[in-house]
Amino acid sequence: MLNIKNPKAHELAIKVAAATGETLTEAVIVSLEERLSRVRPVRPAIDLEKVEALLAEMRKHLRPLEPGEDPTAFLYDPETGLPA
Repeated sequence: MLNIKNPKAHELAIKVAAATGETLTEAVIVSLEERLSRVRPVRPAIDLEKVEALLAEMRKHLRPLEPGEDPTAFLYDPETGLPA
């Protein structure tokens, strides 16, 4: 529960409520929701067709792994085990 004791916050809430015809509570809620929508990062829509096309293109260049094959083996020198 909010219990804000700030004269400026109270004055602003009264002005917003009077201008919009909302109650003080509604004015505060709507104001906070609007502010939150502006500061929250917007995630771009995912184009599933584009993702599927990229995956299909990648699959063309990959070969299936053999049973027991380490998919990260190419990253390491087989003699030293250090990164290649």
